Amino acid sequence: MATQITNQATLTYQYGSTTGTASSNIATVILRGPLSMVKTSLDATYRAGQDITYIVTMTNSGTCALTDVTVTDTLGTYTIAGGGTSVMPLTFIGPALLYVNGAPAGSVTPVVGNRNIQFTIPSLAPGANAMILYKTSVNEYAPLFQGASITNTISITACGLAEPLQDSHTIIAEGYADVSILKHMSPDPVTGGGVLTYTFSLQNYGNMEAANVVLRDAFRPAPSNLTVSINGATIPSGDYSYSNGVLTLPAQGAATSLAIPSAVFTQDPVTGVVSVSPGTATVTVSGTV
Repeated sequence: MATQITNQATLTYQYGSTTGTASSNIATVILRGPLSMVKTSLDATYRAGQDITYIVTMTNSGTCALTDVTVTDTLGTYTIAGGGTSVMPLTFIGPALLYVNGAPAGSVTPVVGNRNIQFTIPSLAPGANAMILYKTSVNEYAPLFQGASITNTISITACGLAEPLQDSHTIIAEGYADVSILKHMSPDPVTGGGVLTYTFSLQNYGNMEAANVVLRDAFRPAPSNLTVSINGATIPSGDYSYSNGVLTLPAQGAATSLAIPSAVFTQDPVTGVVSVSPGTATVTVSGTV
């Protein structure tokens, strides 16, 4: 870590029975420590459950070896809004690999605490550089709404280092839609000549709306006299395509659109766990079989 040193001189003098004073300008110089460091990640964004790989690079530019080089990472620990609970949104899953001067130097096992992890390198020679690569996973405490972020603070201490080094790295919650579809038919059994209803439950677990959704299904046998609805609202026959038992909703150029709203993310004010309530849309198709 660079430190600015400032210095100012004063003098006193006499002329006759009078004493005078004078001050110099304030001189500054930058004092650089022997160790420099950079932290980054392979991914700039994250989703729930995603693996994130971090990279810490250190260089000893001094003339003496640094010993017991300890790297501490908070793994994004933060205090939840409205409460005093501190939670860690990333979980160390390993492996952690050490490289010295660009060459593999084996694995390094961290000490995993409640709110951080610590790696220790026994010695870093003068002029040498070391790099630690380690893998984490986004867990249930990670904020997932659009604009959310995880900021890791990392600090390094060592024998031969006058003061700790610190750096932070931030990754942003990715904006995305994550859609699933579940199909159900009723009644079961259905009698020939009766009405069969197909219900499509659409769910979005992402933090962005799923827009311009197009639903396609090939019915066998093909029902006739279709009735189609979205979220309970009947859709005009001109707004969907149905030919040879194949339904396309909405049809190209139709006034009707199909969208699935984004999920709602709620954080428990006591435990800090983030729960996901998916956005939903329902399509119903009924016809005579």
